[in-house]
Amino acid sequence: MTFFGRMMGLAILVSLVGVNMPGVVWSAEDPTSTRPNPRHPWPALLQQADTLGLPTGFLKHIDPKFVTVHFEDLRTYAAEYHPHDHTMILNLRLSFNEAGGALADLARMTHHDVALLYHELLHAYLDYLYATDHGQALTTEDQQVLEVANSKMACHYRFVRINPIRQLKGATELRFLSDQDTWEVMNETWAVFVGWVLWTKLELFQDHLATKSWTPALLDQWTQRLTDAVKSGELLGYYEPDDPEERQIARKRFIAPSNGLTPQDVELLLTTVLGEPPELVQASTAVFEQYQTDIEPAPSCE
Repeated sequence: MTFFGRMMGLAILVSLVGVNMPGVVWSAEDPTSTRPNPRHPWPALLQQADTLGLPTGFLKHIDPKFVTVHFEDLRTYAAEYHPHDHTMILNLRLSFNEAGGALADLARMTHHDVALLYHELLHAYLDYLYATDHGQALTTEDQQVLEVANSKMACHYRFVRINPIRQLKGATELRFLSDQDTWEVMNETWAVFVGWVLWTKLELFQDHLATKSWTPALLDQWTQRLTDAVKSGELLGYYEPDDPEERQIARKRFIAPSNGLTPQDVELLLTTVLGEPPELVQASTAVFEQYQTDIEPAPSCE
């Protein structure tokens, strides 16, 4: 099954709170300890991710208390993120004993769990960058992400083609999206890619992110998987229309390939957000540059 099929077809556990893992010692006496705390999971999450070799650079830019995490009896998704109050909601049935407490740590998650988690964490990061009340100066990297995001939302993710019927990639319609829908398209497009990167890297490295590095053979496998994912449409973004009448027709609208990820998006996410090396960035942008030569160009905003 493809990555997108797993992401869309399964209700998967997403954990922001961990329990003890090999190599990590939690100190109950130390007030600065990163032991798990259901109300403030960020320190525990960062320490576990660092130990496993997962990306943490962009997460360290977020105020540890910016995101509120809690559990509800969700009916549709395994997780939701709400920017208006900076809340990440996880399904109650996915908590320990369905009590809304701590969940399995990162070391015990499946690759798909980690991918879905990072999908949500990218939402939290973008929300933090756009928040006006976090009261902290943004880093150079954060400002770069903001600049690219704003430029993309001005046109590429605003005046778009959609696939009304997702299976018919050649059948498209033009849409000039609202601010809310534009924000969601950009968020979901970037988050889908970030999740795919984590899932694929864990598969290729067989969990050993902290001890392995990219080799020519691994880069070849990555390039083939990325090429297949791009051609199949796995990495295309989507939005839930803010127009109630349109939502009665379709709960989700998927973006057509012309308005999918660009090489600039890919370079930004791999380099600035995920901290991947130049050889992976070059191989990945080359895939998207080649693909863009074979598809209809994005509609012009001029």
